[in-house]
Amino acid sequence: MVGSDRTRLPDSTLTSALTLAVAGEFILLRTGTRALIHIPGLGRLEDPIRALAEVGRFAYYLAVVLVLACLVAIGVTALRSTAPTGRAVGIVVVTYLSIWLTGRLGIVSPGVVGWVSLGVLVAAVALTWRGYRSVPIALFVLSSLAAGSSVLAQGDGGGLSGSTVDTLVVTAEVFLLLAGLTSPLLAGGERSRPALIAGAVATVVSAGAFTAAGSTVSIIVLWNVGVPGWLPGIFYALAIGSLTFSAWVAVAKGKAPLAIGVVLLVAGGVGVMSTYQTALSLLGVLWLGEGLRLVSEDQTPDVGRTVPVESLPEFETVGTANVSTGGGQEETQRRTRSVAGGSGPGRTRPGTRVSG
Repeated sequence: MVGSDRTRLPDSTLTSALTLAVAGEFILLRTGTRALIHIPGLGRLEDPIRALAEVGRFAYYLAVVLVLACLVAIGVTALRSTAPTGRAVGIVVVTYLSIWLTGRLGIVSPGVVGWVSLGVLVAAVALTWRGYRSVPIALFVLSSLAAGSSVLAQGDGGGLSGSTVDTLVVTAEVFLLLAGLTSPLLAGGERSRPALIAGAVATVVSAGAFTAAGSTVSIIVLWNVGVPGWLPGIFYALAIGSLTFSAWVAVAKGKAPLAIGVVLLVAGGVGVMSTYQTALSLLGVLWLGEGLRLVSEDQTPDVGRTVPVESLPEFETVGTANVSTGGGQEETQRRTRSVAGGSGPGRTRPGTRVSG
C-alpha cells in the first residue's frame, strides 16, 4: 500500500536496555537466588547474596517498565502504518496491553487474560512468519499453548484428568526442546567458529549441571521457563547449546534483533506464568521477525538507528526518507518491492522507493 508514514519498532537503545535488564533479573533474581539456597554452607555470604538479590529485584522492576514502554511504542507507531500487516501488529500489541491492564484492575478474570495472551502470541507468529526459518518460533509458541492449556483448561473445578495434564505438560516440553534444537534455523545457515565453541561449552556445562544436580536444575527450569524438566537433561543441554550458538552467530553477523529476540523469548518462558513474561515472549517474537528479515534480505541495520516496523513482513511503505547516518550527514535509502508485495533484490516496481 502506498503511503508516506514511517512506523517503527522501538529504538534499539530502548530495546537493548530492556534486554540487559531482563538478563540481569533472569540471572540474579530468578536463577541465582533460587539456586544458591540449595548450596550448603553459604551462611557467611548472606550479605553479598542479599545485595545481589536486590540488584536482581531492581533489574526486574526496570524490565517491567521498559517492556511496557517497548509495547506502547510498537502499538502506537504500528497503528499509524498504512500497511494492513502493520496495523494488524498494532492491534495485536494494543490488545495485549489492554488485557494486561484490565486483568491487573480485576475487570476480567485471570483465565480470560491467559487465553487472550496465548491468542496474541499465535497472531504475532502468523504476522511475522518467514517460512521454515520461523519454525523454531512457532514451536516455542506451540509449547506455550500446551503448557498454558494444562492450567487454563482446568477451570475453577479442575476440569482435566491427571493423565491429560501430564500429556499436555510433556507435549509442552517436547515443543520447547524442539524449538531450542532447531534454533540454528534462525541464523539462516550462517556459522562462526566462536559461536560453535560457545554452543559446545554451554552444552557441556548444562549437561554437567543436569547430571550433578538434576533435581535442583529441574526446579529452576520450572520456575524460569514453565516446564518441569521431566525429559532427559541431555536434551535440555543440547537445546541450550543450540540457543547459545544461534544468539552468538546473530551478534557476530550483525543481526542484533535475532539475539535480542532469542533472549526475550527464553526469558519469557512458556505457558501463562505472568503477564510480564508473556510480554517478553511477544516482544521476542516481533524482534525475531525483524531479525529473520535481515537474514533473508542480507541487510544489517545501523545499531544506533531506530529499526523500522515496515521491515517486518509486508510492512514496507512506499515513499522516500532521509536517514541520518551519523556525523550530520543524511542519505536517501532505497528498498525494492514486488507488485505482489514481496520484498527483495531483483523484484522492483519502477520509480518507487521504500522508506527504510
